[in-house]
Amino acid sequence: MKKLFNSIFLFALTGGLLFLTSCGEDDGGSTTPPVTPGTETVVVSGFISQNTTWTADNMYELAGYVVVDSGATLTIEAGTVIKARTGSGAASSALVVARNGMINAQGSATSPIIFTSVLDDIQPGELVGSSLSVDDAGLWGGVIILGNAPVSTGSGDTEGQIEGIPSDYTFGRYGGSDAADNSGVFSYVSIRHNGTEIAPDSEIQGLTTGGVGSGTQIDHIEIVASDDDGVEFFGGAHDITHLLVVNHADDGIDLDQNYAGTISNFFVTHTGGKGSNAGFEFDGPEGSTYTTGKYTVQNGTLKNTGGPGRAMTLKSGSQGDISGVWVTGYGEFVTVEGGSANGNFAAGDLTVSGCEFNSADISDLSMGAIVPEGADSAASIASFAAANATAAAPGSSGATTSEFDGWTWGASAGLVQN
Repeated sequence: MKKLFNSIFLFALTGGLLFLTSCGEDDGGSTTPPVTPGTETVVVSGFISQNTTWTADNMYELAGYVVVDSGATLTIEAGTVIKARTGSGAASSALVVARNGMINAQGSATSPIIFTSVLDDIQPGELVGSSLSVDDAGLWGGVIILGNAPVSTGSGDTEGQIEGIPSDYTFGRYGGSDAADNSGVFSYVSIRHNGTEIAPDSEIQGLTTGGVGSGTQIDHIEIVASDDDGVEFFGGAHDITHLLVVNHADDGIDLDQNYAGTISNFFVTHTGGKGSNAGFEFDGPEGSTYTTGKYTVQNGTLKNTGGPGRAMTLKSGSQGDISGVWVTGYGEFVTVEGGSANGNFAAGDLTVSGCEFNSADISDLSMGAIVPEGADSAASIASFAAANATAAAPGSSGATTSEFDGWTWGASAGLVQN
């Protein structure tokens, strides 16, 4: 019989969100598979408004939105397994770190933190369960971290409402003026089977950040079977290193609203099924504020085994530097879309250099593997082609894949190979 041990906080919002913690085998609507004897399942929902620790000797079940509120810190021990209930729209489950809230999730190479679905039979201490595959996507929302760093939203606004959270939920606000804002630590974390639809054409990615500052540490992140993007960053200035995205349904890495951090040592792979044929989609500023920041994307792999597709789409005023990328399995290397992005490309504010692409895949090498879509493109093709080499196998470019060994689903399945 289920034992209720703690009812903490009731917060009045539309529909009412209750922060509830309970232990037991069933909680009315949960479809969690049986757990290892002696392991408690702790159900959580609503607001976390005081410092809280999730421990590896329990499993945690997200029942709807779980929000780390302003002033609170959620600590998640290495090796902890968190499972989310299924549902769509307002019934979606997601972990949201609100502005001025903190996440302290520090897994390790031997004990990663795993977010997955209640339909996953994975148990504490295991790396992979047996009930779900790389094609099982859209079973819950995902993880969202929000901060006070600059964002370039529309109409000169300096704040926005994060994609996937209804506008009447104020905990979805992000953005500000503190580029060094600190939302905590998110390290050695695997997020799986996410991306449920909140509203038509609005899903939550595996990891979404909005206005997250450079004081935040994000590294060694894996996204598996997202029904939207692998990761999407709305503005902000945080870095991310050692990122693995496996079998996403839209873009592997999506940048918006003038994200101005550095992404390094990444591996994006499409394996068929839910996998799309798109690697990057990078946009620039949307409004008139905070328009000068540039992204840096370096030393990674884009690998497509599910169809020709396009490796990189750079559009809407995209500005930044891309280098050291190995691209294989795509029919198109780069498309620069629209006059503003092409203007940045011609002016040197948008660069692609030191990359290598599998020449056997590209449909038109005479165009230097770039597909022009703007009046200024043609002038840039020659310089682009000269800066990027063709190769049958990666030389100096590509991800250091050993960083993903031992703790990721993708490496255990043999999918992380340049």
